[in-house]
Amino acid sequence: MRFISILLLLSLSLLANDTVEKMTPKQLYVLQTIRNVAKDIPDRHGNTYENTMSAICLTESSAGKNTIGDFHHKKSFTKASLGPMQIQVATARHVAQNVRKLHWLNKLTDTQLAGRLLGDIKLSAQVATYYVILLHQQHSDHFNAISGYNGGTINHPYYARVMKNMDLINHLVSSGKLT
Repeated sequence: MRFISILLLLSLSLLANDTVEKMTPKQLYVLQTIRNVAKDIPDRHGNTYENTMSAICLTESSAGKNTIGDFHHKKSFTKASLGPMQIQVATARHVAQNVRKLHWLNKLTDTQLAGRLLGDIKLSAQVATYYVILLHQQHSDHFNAISGYNGGTINHPYYARVMKNMDLINHLVSSGKLT
């Protein structure tokens, strides 16, 4: 049994190394940008969520490779999930109503806000980070907060994907590819 556990850990490590090697410079740039923004936004206890936000970015958009999500299911571009953090306009408006620093977003039209979410990595990271902090305040539970990011409070498959990507993020940090 112990041999199987060691073999499984070794294969996961090799898979992580392979995935790390396949990351493009642009993906690493997006992840580093997300991390830098998240480091500057602590919650009320002083905690920052750079690893969580990086893992969510990897889960949501493959670190910026897929910046328009679920558009084919929506009737309007402004209802799609946008940017590296896959934020919807309605979510950005909710965050802007609750975070004074982002109140200015409510002055934008839906189309303007959608364009900003799609094209501005830092804004996408700010809105997403504040959203995760709001979810943590609301749920007081890491699982429910992360699950809530993807449209519900109990989403085991999504949470599992984020945690798997968290391992990859930790590997990128320990290998010096991210700070």
